[in-house]
Amino acid sequence: MQETSLLMEGVNLLTLGMGFVFIFLIFLVFAITVMSKCVARYAPPPAAPKSKTKTQSAPVSNPAQDDQLIAVLTAAVHHHRAQRQAN
Repeated sequence: MQETSLLMEGVNLLTLGMGFVFIFLIFLVFAITVMSKCVARYAPPPAAPKSKTKTQSAPVSNPAQDDQLIAVLTAAVHHHRAQRQAN
């Protein structure tokens, strides 16, 4: 007799617990839906990207600066490879 009442109490507790979780999830879905509609209604519309009607030409580079840049990059690569081989 005792086991049957314990089993019924367990089933009752299971039903109440699952019922509360189910009701909470339904409420959560409802709240998220309402908040989504409020944000969609009151949020400002996204700004359109600015289109550039004027074409920009490529910047004119100085050949002396290009040679210097190439030298600096080459030195950096050689230094990195030397450090890597040392380790």
